[in-house]
Amino acid sequence: MQRDSIDFESSQIGALFRRMLIPTLLGTLAMSAMTVVDGIIVGQGIGSVGVASVNIVAPIYLIMSGIGLMIGAGCSVVASIHLAKNKLKVARLNVTQALVVSAFVVTLIAAAVLLFPRHTALLLGASETLMPHVVDYVVSIMPGLVFEMFLLIGLFIIRLDGAPRFAMWCTVIPAVLNAILDWVLVFPVGMGVEGAGVATSFCMVLGGLMALGYLIFKA
Repeated sequence: MQRDSIDFESSQIGALFRRMLIPTLLGTLAMSAMTVVDGIIVGQGIGSVGVASVNIVAPIYLIMSGIGLMIGAGCSVVASIHLAKNKLKVARLNVTQALVVSAFVVTLIAAAVLLFPRHTALLLGASETLMPHVVDYVVSIMPGLVFEMFLLIGLFIIRLDGAPRFAMWCTVIPAVLNAILDWVLVFPVGMGVEGAGVATSFCMVLGGLMALGYLIFKA
């Protein structure tokens, strides 16, 4: 995909706002849809036990997303200031630091959860009835969360680089693929809650790799 070639220096504020608003809005809706689709398909395929299991794990996902959005927003502001001063090397250093620090923090959290999945499930409030489903879902979704950090931070930087439509596709394509894989793994394959987690994790990896690929080769 080609860059959108947005000129932040000479374009009018109103035109910039219009060109940034719709892709950003659609991308955000696509990210939210991934969680909603998980709940719908799990509810239809497994029932209330599956929906409860997905919702119990939701706080971990929200915490991870909050870390990514926080670091991404701060990084994009600092990087934009350096870009305005033509300090490209410093801006790149800021982006690299944000990616490395977030990946390190999330990897530690994910490793702790994977090492102690039952303890994590109990901490989140899982009952003995829900325990197997919660453990399956949390274990299957954890590997993708590091790439989710790359995606969330990358979205800010890609938009800053003048490519909001590419940032939108980084979330829309994984969201559509997630809906398809959710259905396949939950219904025909019969993997249950674990299938929904695997589908979501795979799509997180895809979105993160798309963002990283842009940052490395296009930005």
